[in-house]
Amino acid sequence: MSGTEVRVLGEVEIRVGERILALGPPRQRRLLAALLIQPNVQISTGELISRVWNGSPPARVHNALYSYVSRLRAVFQDSDRLVLTRGHRGYVVIVDEDDIDLCRFRGLVARARKSGSDRRRAKQSYEAALSLCRGVPFVDVDAGWLVDLRARFAGERLGAELDLFDICLREGKSSELLGPLNHYAAEHPLDERIAAQLMTVLCRHGRQADALRRYAGLSRRLRNELGVDPGTRLVELHGRILSGACP
Repeated sequence: MSGTEVRVLGEVEIRVGERILALGPPRQRRLLAALLIQPNVQISTGELISRVWNGSPPARVHNALYSYVSRLRAVFQDSDRLVLTRGHRGYVVIVDEDDIDLCRFRGLVARARKSGSDRRRAKQSYEAALSLCRGVPFVDVDAGWLVDLRARFAGERLGAELDLFDICLREGKSSELLGPLNHYAAEHPLDERIAAQLMTVLCRHGRQADALRRYAGLSRRLRNELGVDPGTRLVELHGRILSGACP
C-alpha cells in the first residue's frame, strides 16, 4: 500500500497515497481524535465514552461506541499502517508516530533544539516543523476536552517560531519578521521575548524611537498589570538602543 499520513494540525485528514479517507460523522471523528491524541496508548472505554458524547452518553452507549469502533476499523482497512485494536480495558490506535503530523512537529522541534551550533540544521528543522501547521489542531472536531491540547500546541508553535526568528536575527535577516512580530506583539502584549525581537527589528530599520516607545509601553504594562519590571535582557537591549548601538 502507499504511505499513510495522519494530519491533525488543522482539519483531521488521513491520506493514503493520493486518497483522503472518509472519516464519518462528528461522533466518529471525536472517537478518532480521542485515540490520536495518545497514539499507541490504550484509552479506557469510560474515557472514550465521555469524550465522544461530551459527558452526556445515551442509553446503550456501549453498543453505540462499538458501532463507531467498527466503522473506524473499516476506514483503517485502506491503510497497512493504522490498526484499531481492543485491550483489556479499552481501545488503542497502533500507528507509527512519524505518520502523525503533530508527533512529527514535536520531533522536528526537539531535533532543532539539539542542533547546538549547527544553525543551518536547526533552521531547516524549524521550517519543516512549521510547514506542517495548517491551523488549529482538530479544528473540525467539536469537543471541549481539546481546548487544553489546542492551547498547549499554540504555545509550542509560537515557541518554535520565535526560535526560528532568533536564528534569522543572528543571520542578519529582519525585514520579513516585522509583520509577524507586530502581530504576535498585539496578541501577547506582555511577552518580553517578542518585545525584544520586535525592538531589534525596529532598531535595525532606523526606527529607534518606535523601539523605545515599545519598551516604555511594555514597562508600564508590566508594572501596572503584573507589578514587575522588565527582565535583564530587555533592560540591556533598551540601554543599547538608547546609546545608538543597534543589536
